Amino acid sequence: MENRGYITITGLENKDEQPIVSVKIENGNVWMTKHELARLFGVFVQTIDANVRSIFKSRLLYDGDVTTTEKQDKSIVTYYNLEAIIFLSFRINTYCTKLFREWVLNSLCEHKRLQEKKPEVLVVFNPGSNRTTISYN
Repeated sequence: MENRGYITITGLENKDEQPIVSVKIENGNVWMTKHELARLFGVFVQTIDANVRSIFKSRLLYDGDVTTTEKQDKSIVTYYNLEAIIFLSFRINTYCTKLFREWVLNSLCEHKRLQEKKPEVLVVFNPGSNRTTISYN
């Protein structure tokens, strides 16, 4: 699967650095395999499997809405979208899921703040050059 975006957490190795959550959304979504999710959240693949099954069994999400499959060589790979990844992060309790949840909440608050912000327009006229400059903040 091409152009599926990614989520990474860097800076975990060095105690002097603040960890950084990086998310690249491609075509409005992120798609990750259970192995990538296990590595991201610092858990075993079985933990991802058990929590995904529990989410689907309790009908919080529906398999067909948040997954896609792709045939690779002799196996079928399942990808989980951003909605499923967010659900998993709230069900699994590790330092990495905590960092990701904080990123999710901060991103939502920032998005809301930007939606509410009215654009500021600054119009500057320079009489010496007879030019007008317009900038938007």
